[in-house]
Amino acid sequence: MKMNDFLAFMKKNGRLFSDENLLVIVCNVKISGISAEKYGDFSTDTEFLSDQELNQVMQMACAQKIPFRVFNSEDAFIRFLERPSTNMKNLIVYNSAQSGTGAGRKALIPSLCNYYNIRHTGSDAYRVSLCRDKFAISSLLSRLNIRVPKSFLFHHGKFNSKLDPKLKYIAKPIYESASIGIRKSNVFYGDNPPIRYLETLEKTMHQPLIIQEFVCGYEIEVPVLAGKNSHFIFSPVVLHQFEKNLCMGDEILDYDKIYNDDYMFSSLPDNISDDEIKNTAYKVVDRLCLSGLCRVDFRLKKDDLFYVTDVSTNPHFIKHSSVNYAFKKLGLTDAQLFHTILELS
Repeated sequence: MKMNDFLAFMKKNGRLFSDENLLVIVCNVKISGISAEKYGDFSTDTEFLSDQELNQVMQMACAQKIPFRVFNSEDAFIRFLERPSTNMKNLIVYNSAQSGTGAGRKALIPSLCNYYNIRHTGSDAYRVSLCRDKFAISSLLSRLNIRVPKSFLFHHGKFNSKLDPKLKYIAKPIYESASIGIRKSNVFYGDNPPIRYLETLEKTMHQPLIIQEFVCGYEIEVPVLAGKNSHFIFSPVVLHQFEKNLCMGDEILDYDKIYNDDYMFSSLPDNISDDEIKNTAYKVVDRLCLSGLCRVDFRLKKDDLFYVTDVSTNPHFIKHSSVNYAFKKLGLTDAQLFHTILELS
């Protein structure tokens, strides 16, 4: 979909939902009492919504002018489905809940919705789980001739291949997002890998690690709206730490920075073309058959060579997010953002 067509679609009048619809928001909230998983000093609650973020989502939901309910856990939503009075045909489910651990922890609600034939946002359970496995998705994209960093697996205390002593690498838990399990110590050179640290990290996180070649340069996120007949690719959003320096260089957004929202957003510098980055984001989403709102992450070198580093099937869209930034750059509102996500369900 071209930008003019997308903007026309977003700004047209008329309601696309009826009063008979019930919007269901399933999410984990930090204040709800739902226990986040602890991995030593790391916690999965960095992916949970704060009270303020939940209020933002509820304001967006109110603007849709249809009834809605919020469930703070998967269990609460399941109990709701078990009620004889629940009319599943009229439900529209938005899910960001991800209790538990492992690659499939965000797939429970999409799977239930598929089983009961309930309209829901985002990709199916299989693709949600697939994209949570960093090593699997990196291997698959490589086979599809999409440029990714050289990647290895660290499992049971061993590398599955020999590292290049001249290259710099970064270790990431394969099933996590939001930089869970990542600190500066995760970056090292191939001639001196911190084996004991990696062994401890693997045991602490209860999962293998992906060892990726470290790409020095810009940290970029590209939001994508994947519809049944067309996709809309947003302009790349640069994540950075300092106002006057958009390039992360050798720095990373580690767990503490992500947890504290210690980063900002900008557009790519005018001297860098975004055409190939957007084309690659489209290829990733199209080849993986993703649906709804998703996001493709890149690292871009200063020589304009870029690599796909991650794929998200359900990125946050609250105010401090690249998705929200990309919408606002087009002059669109939070209500229109949420409306689009629901319309693609």
